[in-house]
Amino acid sequence: MVEQSKMVHANNDPRISVILPVYNTKDYLAKCLDSILGQTYTNLEIICIDDGSTDGSGRILDEYAERDGRIKAVHQKNGGESNARNRGLQMMTGRYVGFMDCDDWIEPAMYEELVSAALVTGADLIASTWYYDTEKESIKTINQRPVSQEVFGREELLNYLYKRDYYRGFAYMWNKLYRRELFYDPNKELMLFDEDLVLGGDVLYLAKLALRTRSAFYIDKAFYHYIQRDASGCHTQDLKRREDWLLAYKRMITYMNMEGGCRDILPWIKRFLAYHSSNLAEMAYGQNNVEVLERCQRLMRQYEKEYCSTNREYPDRLERYDRILKYGLEDSV
Repeated sequence: MVEQSKMVHANNDPRISVILPVYNTKDYLAKCLDSILGQTYTNLEIICIDDGSTDGSGRILDEYAERDGRIKAVHQKNGGESNARNRGLQMMTGRYVGFMDCDDWIEPAMYEELVSAALVTGADLIASTWYYDTEKESIKTINQRPVSQEVFGREELLNYLYKRDYYRGFAYMWNKLYRRELFYDPNKELMLFDEDLVLGGDVLYLAKLALRTRSAFYIDKAFYHYIQRDASGCHTQDLKRREDWLLAYKRMITYMNMEGGCRDILPWIKRFLAYHSSNLAEMAYGQNNVEVLERCQRLMRQYEKEYCSTNREYPDRLERYDRILKYGLEDSV
């Protein structure tokens, strides 16, 4: 177990590159940037990619960049979040890398504690839990099962990431710190986000990083404040965009199949594909879209075995899944 009292810096604090795509979040951006600049750990490179904002977010970004030289403000035509993150990856110079969304914010000690744990343990990836922020309160995400207090390996990390009901604190890219070497494939080429995915690109990329991870460590503290907005991409009613979630998980299954030692986690990945297929099928049913409904139902049937076997503890989910499989537009309201 790593004792907090032993978490001290080396003589030369390693730089952390924080990659922040920015798009039309002027009401949230100042708080986000203030929380990064207010970190107790100061050796930060804050790479902000303004992805064609039209609401004044770009001007806010420039104002902050003029006040603090750690901010690198880049403006580009809208290319999507994955494109913006790729631009940030191509610019990063830090020994460690972190990600943020531009409508969220972080506690002052986040990077201090994450990098200290990285230096003490030597782990490739440091994870922590996070807060879900509502208008009234910040709710700490709690894991339902205990997480190792020692350094653990890739297989255990994959379990924590994809057995989501038990380990909700592991879910996202932004509550973690990554060693720079993870971002390069075995041929030493920089791995990039799949830019054709409007949604789900971060899910796929996190899987790639996890597969490259040899050692990881978990801090059972919450630092990151996640704000889910109705206007965010994950709430879109656009069926075509939502189908990107399905494509992301299909690609993830392909990557997992190509890697050794991932057989035990594959049913849980397929569970996510089945789950997102059921969500999209329900949405397509409501929009009277026969083509998307039937396409999603085919995927649901393909991965029904995995979905049912990983949801035995949740009969309500199984009942819902069965009901959606029976949807037909002839009885649509």
